[in-house]
Amino acid sequence: MQGHGRCLKLFLAFALLLLQCTQGGEVDHSQRDTNVTIRCIERKGKHSLHSNVAWWISSIYSLHGVQKHKNKIVADGWESLVATKLAMFFNLISPKLIELHHLQHLALNDIHFNGSQFPYFIGSLTNLRYLDLSFTNFGGKFPSQVGNLSNLVHLNLHGNDFTNAENLDWLPLLSSLRYLDLSFANLNNIFNWPKAINKLPELKNLTLQECDLPSPILSTLSHINSSKFLASVDLKLNHLSTSSIFLWLSSYNTSLVHLDLSWNLLAGSIPDVLGNMSSLAHLDLSSNQLE
Repeated sequence: MQGHGRCLKLFLAFALLLLQCTQGGEVDHSQRDTNVTIRCIERKGKHSLHSNVAWWISSIYSLHGVQKHKNKIVADGWESLVATKLAMFFNLISPKLIELHHLQHLALNDIHFNGSQFPYFIGSLTNLRYLDLSFTNFGGKFPSQVGNLSNLVHLNLHGNDFTNAENLDWLPLLSSLRYLDLSFANLNNIFNWPKAINKLPELKNLTLQECDLPSPILSTLSHINSSKFLASVDLKLNHLSTSSIFLWLSSYNTSLVHLDLSWNLLAGSIPDVLGNMSSLAHLDLSSNQLE
């Protein structure tokens, strides 16, 4: 195992060195008071370098395997670091990720992909349980292919630039989902969005900020299979204007702890149904037209 550890450390150092070389960077060993400047490959070679390093990552991952910890499979830190550095530098995600057959946790949040299309192959990473692509600036068609990731427990697509979502028919396929954040996705034509949410029996945290959400139509509301665990609902900065939203929320009277409906179009009296939410600890109705 010690030999494997040394090989992995050498690989990591070499991969990161190559990445710095393509950027014309320097490696500074300040602790030894020495400066080593390395002149490297021309920028034109960076795409082939990316392909090679991605291949090395997937190959060594296959050889080294994964670590099991508390019933979770966790990729080694070196691999996550290299993959993140690659994504940041090349502004793309290599399809070689498909070869990481045991990958369960993928987080590329806050890496900007400049409006590029959502990577089609992510829908093939069927062992994923955690996917965080928040503030990655993906664009193009809304990625309904995430519905293929039936093992997902955590899904965060907050802060991207997708075109209008056509529907949420894919959402009930994620029956194990506990955390969902689709903030800034345009859902203005999806009037039955509560019905899709109700089909997630394990859901605990729901965030749909600034999604142009319309008020739900009464006939689309259904409490069948609704989550018994939904504790946090954040729907601020939407177009909610009628009491139907409170009717939907009433099915979570005993579980709801956090509710944010600020900056909507709610008008009239504060509904009595809020008085039945016995677990509620945080309530924000500010910036509406309520009396």
